[in-house]
Amino acid sequence: MNYIETMKTRRSVRTYLREPISKSDLDKITKITKDITNPFDAGTRLCLVDNETADERLGTYGMMRGAKTFIVGCVAPGDMNIEGFGYVFEKAILNLTAMGLGTCWLGGTFKRGVFARAAKLTDGEIIAAVMPVGHINEKRTVLERIVANGAGARKRIDFSELFFDGNFETSLELPEGDLRTCLQMVRIGPSASNKQPWRIVKVGDNLHFYLAKTPGYAGNIAYGFEMQRIDMGIAACQFEHAARELGLKGGIVLSDPKIPTKFEYSFTWQG
Repeated sequence: MNYIETMKTRRSVRTYLREPISKSDLDKITKITKDITNPFDAGTRLCLVDNETADERLGTYGMMRGAKTFIVGCVAPGDMNIEGFGYVFEKAILNLTAMGLGTCWLGGTFKRGVFARAAKLTDGEIIAAVMPVGHINEKRTVLERIVANGAGARKRIDFSELFFDGNFETSLELPEGDLRTCLQMVRIGPSASNKQPWRIVKVGDNLHFYLAKTPGYAGNIAYGFEMQRIDMGIAACQFEHAARELGLKGGIVLSDPKIPTKFEYSFTWQG
């Protein structure tokens, strides 16, 4: 599949047709949920559930309309576990988008206990997010438009405020080319409440990714983990798949360069 084009066309879908997903597509979805690995060795598990077979009705507080099928994202304890989950879940979303199906990241607006029981959480596992998956209803509800407009779904922070050269005082000036495309894929990626907390410093051939936490953001304190760490996993997924597609050499490693900053080091793309 063409990941870059899929990243450009992916959007959050909150209104679905009631038409069931075909058996062949369900088989493909099941394979997708089981095959994805991540560069952080996080213990993740994606569980396919639906309202037809769940013991309790799966609920999203009215935020999703017509959705019958969901993927529940479970993650085990461990270093970089939340980042690894973000990587896996985003790759699943890209693969489902390429199939022509609609999806949406849900970090908080779902009945956590009900989904936990449906996914049969094991000891230590938590639900980091869920996604509805189904056929897109192009007739969006008023609520969907309000949510999208309120989050500024398509608004993106300027390049100069996200990407830096050597330190956090010097903005990175990039000519058109493959690296710019990879950084743009990070920039257009989804994030919790569209906060876009990723910051990148280029030092030589290496790109160091940092988390710019949003002060007082409820998602970082309400669920027992920092939700914006998921966004760093999304950034890793977007960048790596764009880089692989364009033939850029390198890989994800943990190698903190100790650059003075108020931001939190996450990982490095070592070129």
